[in-house]
Amino acid sequence: MAALDLRGAEVEPDLLPFALNRLMAGWNARLAARLEARGIGFPQWRVLMVSARAAQPYTIVELSERTLVPHSTLSRQVAAMERAGLVRRVPAEDDARAVRVVLTPRGRARYREALPLALEEAEAGLAALSPKEAAELRRLLARITGALGLRLE
Repeated sequence: MAALDLRGAEVEPDLLPFALNRLMAGWNARLAARLEARGIGFPQWRVLMVSARAAQPYTIVELSERTLVPHSTLSRQVAAMERAGLVRRVPAEDDARAVRVVLTPRGRARYREALPLALEEAEAGLAALSPKEAAELRRLLARITGALGLRLE
């Protein structure tokens, strides 16, 4: 696609990334409200979800990349979660400067408590699509992700 030349354009271009951002902000707000009712903050949910699904504990930097939360913000979040007994920080064996974030049994229980809410919200949005359309959406999102050189896990 060629660069856009908007000189003299009568119609504003369709900014699909902005529409997708608004969609996800609204979808996340719905989940956040349900989580908050259970005393689980949305930032806490992100750390719980990513950590619970990881093959091995992530460093703060790796968690930051996967949760899309800035490093400094995430460090404060992890510290609060450690005080609450949801995670613990352990030295990284492969890097003396880093720590890995490990879910505690209480953190895993919190994840299991929140997961059904997240799944219900995901289903609420995807219910508008047929199974074939949902599969196509996933395929297209993977294609866009690859084209942008992103990694979404």
